[in-house]
Order: sequence, then structure tokens, then C-alpha cells
Amino acid sequence: MFTAVTLWWLGFFTAMGLCIGSFLNAVIHRLPRMGTLRSPRWSTCPACRHRIHWYDNLPIISFVLLRGRCRHCGAPIATRYVVVEAGMAVVTLMLLDTFFIAQHRAGLLNSPVGLTEELSSDWPMLLSHVILFACLFAMSAIDLEHYWVDIRFTNLATCVGFATHALWTPRHSAAWVRPDDRTAVACLLASFGLGLVWLVLICRAPPEEVEEVPSVSDPVPADETAATAIPMRREHWYELPSRAFAWASCLLLIWLFIELFLVESGRNRLPFTPRGITPLVLFFLLILRESTVVRGSDQEIVDAIEQERVFARRVALEEFALLLPALVLGALGWWLMSQSGDREITTRISNTLHSDVGWGRTALFRHWTPLFGLATAATGYVIAGALGWALRIVFTLILGKEAFGTGDIHLMAAAGCVAGWPVAVIGFFLTCLLALLGWVLVMPFKRSRALPLGPWLSLSFLAVVVFYEPIVRSPLIRSFAALASLASGVMVPP
Repeated sequence: MFTAVTLWWLGFFTAMGLCIGSFLNAVIHRLPRMGTLRSPRWSTCPACRHRIHWYDNLPIISFVLLRGRCRHCGAPIATRYVVVEAGMAVVTLMLLDTFFIAQHRAGLLNSPVGLTEELSSDWPMLLSHVILFACLFAMSAIDLEHYWVDIRFTNLATCVGFATHALWTPRHSAAWVRPDDRTAVACLLASFGLGLVWLVLICRAPPEEVEEVPSVSDPVPADETAATAIPMRREHWYELPSRAFAWASCLLLIWLFIELFLVESGRNRLPFTPRGITPLVLFFLLILRESTVVRGSDQEIVDAIEQERVFARRVALEEFALLLPALVLGALGWWLMSQSGDREITTRISNTLHSDVGWGRTALFRHWTPLFGLATAATGYVIAGALGWALRIVFTLILGKEAFGTGDIHLMAAAGCVAGWPVAVIGFFLTCLLALLGWVLVMPFKRSRALPLGPWLSLSFLAVVVFYEPIVRSPLIRSFAALASLASGVMVPP
């Protein structure tokens, strides 16, 4: 019975990851080409525009059965489809392993009953992380090719982070990274200030549209073929990533599935570290390989940054002005909760923050405190976003050109909202090391001053989530965490 349950959950999450990867392929292909997910409603071949039937759209299986070619026109099927599908399934199993099989993240239930009991209690955290890294996966693929981070992905991940944290506040989650009351109130008010600014921006009158003459690099309507939409070399369309990466991703997925089954059923005691590092190494090599491809967008992004250089400082000051309401409200909340002379107000606010929601003596969702859950998400969102905005504004004012993309800031904030502010902060510094290493390794093959940071941020966040406990318990991080805890009041698990 236990074996059947383990196989069920592993099969379920593998299939879920493959299906999410299949959907991401449509997103990655259509959005940069100004297409939509509603038109065409069904999957179509980019070459002949023929509708792909369901039996030809099964993740990985259809690629193998069709031998990598369209059934109708014989055009090659991009190996990227296999890599994205298998890669997303691998990420899903990695998160399942980290949270529930290896129990490598504090704050989650460790039940002797097994996966069913653990998932019934802590499913919001797994769901939010799967959605977060699905968004990061799609953003990374688009960023590598087009130097474009679509904040609709980060907005989705942020909304999911707030919703799941509001639902997930069981008592055993106390070991998760939670804010103290002062930080919680300050970040909630800062988030409220950001929300007000966002409402003002979307409600203001849109600028008058100026009809432009389409250029060669402008996207064309969604009903055009992919070859017409974005000119590219023939080999770039279906040979990148290489088939070696496609089969390596599939073999990794099979190995990870078998290994997790053996570990969960008690038949194998392979340490967690090899299971966590092996996929990360493959993703690192994949990003490195894609970064060596020479694309027209390499020079376009450099030219765009240079063109914006004349008013970069002004834009930075305008962005700082937009952040002022959030800064003022956050400082007001911090000051209010720091007043030792009026304990009655702070006590009432704290009681409201930690109050259970329920009827009579029955609490919803096992001691449900939604406001404190929202504060947890807001703390990660505000701290991670504040780090990104501070770097962007300060270094833009110093250097006189854009120093950090706004899309990358939204990416950091979304990761902090879902996974916690330490994941975003530690992940950012790890990104600096990985991106520098990647740039050095890519230099012999591609000399470009532009570097898409989104893929390296995504890889770093995944690495920190998977190895969170060993990282935060290392002497260096514990020293910095203690200083941050004293300075900001954010509680860090021992």
C-alpha cells in the first residue's frame, strides 16, 4: 500500500510538471512574438500552421513517437520543447524532494504517515513554489533569447505567494522565516503604499499613441509564421538547445523519479546532496550553452541602454519618487510599533495580527491567522524588492546608465514573497558569482556587453531553496543573518 501511494504521488507530480512544461512552451513561443494564449486556441505547427491533435501533443512521448518532426509537413520540432517539459518536471520533483521526502526545509510537517499527510497540511507551499519556478522557467527562456522579462509572470507568482501564505499558517510552520510584529506591520503598510501607487499608474490616462513605421526587428501579428515573425537561422529554430541536452533532461527525469521512489520506500539511502546538485549542474550548463548563441537582440539591448543613458538619472529619481509612499508608510508602521510609551496600541495591533479566524472554538485551516500569513509574504516581497530598487537607483545615479533591470527587481520581489526574503537576498549574491562565472566562460564564444540576468537569478533562487538549511546554517550566513535580525527585527530561525 505504501509503495502504491508513493508511486501515485511521484507519478502525479511528474505528470503535472510535464503538463506545465508543455504549457510553458506555448507561452515562451507566443508572448515574445506578440501572440496571445487565446489565439490560436489550439497548439499549431509553427511551420504549416496545422492544428496539433492531442495525441501529437503529449509531453516528450509525442516527440519520440514522431521522431522530432511534424506529422503533417515534416518540419523539425524544436528540441526546446523536450528540454522545457522535462526540465519543469525535474524542478517539480526537486521541490517535492526538498520539502517532503528529504525534509530539507524547516517549518514543514514531518509525518510518519508519509507524503499524503504531509501534502494535506503543507500543499500551499509546494504549490506556490511550483508556480514561482514555472514563471521563472518561462521568463528565463524568454530572457535568454530576447532580453525581456515580462512582469506578468512575476505578478502571477506574487499574487499566488500572498494567497498561499494567507492560507498556510499552521503551528508547525513557526520555523519558517517569519517577521516579528514590528517588521510585519511596516511591510504590510509598505505593500499597501505600493498598491496605491500601482492603482494610480494603471488608472491614469494612457499616452497618445503614435503610429510608427514597422522596422525589421518589430514583432508582427500572431497569425504570421514563426519564421516570418522573428528571423533566425535555420539551425537556431530546432537544434537549440542541442538534442544532447534534450536526452540528458529526459534521463535525469527518469533517474530522479526512480531515486525518489527508492528513497521514499526505504530501499535506498542515497544522500540528498547528489540529488540536489545534479539537476542544478545541468541547468547551469544549459544556460551557459544558450548564452553562447549570437543573437540580434545582443546588440539591440546594448544600443537601447546607450540611448536611454541621457535620461537614466532622471528616470531613477522618478522611480524613487514613486516609491516614497511605500517608504513613508513603512517607516510609519515601524515607528508606531516601536513606541514603548503606548503599549496598548502595539498590543492591540499584535493581537489583531496573530488572531485566529474561526467560529467558536473551531479554527479554520489548523490555527488560521491570515493577516500574519499576509505579513510573511509582504515581508519577503518588500525586503527583496527594496534590495533590488536600492541597487538600481543608487548605481544608476552613480554610473549614469541603467544598472539593474526593473524586470529583475520584480523577479526578486516575487521570489521573496513566495520563498522568503533570505532566499531572495542570498540568491542575489549567489547570482553575482554565477553570472560572473558564466560571463567568463562565454567570452571565448561570444563577446557581448549584455548579460541576461533573469536565468542566473532563477538558478540561484532554486539552488538556495533546495539547499536552504545548509546555507543559512553556515558560519558566514549565520553571522550576516544575526546582524540583519538585530538591525531589522526580522526573526531568523536558529
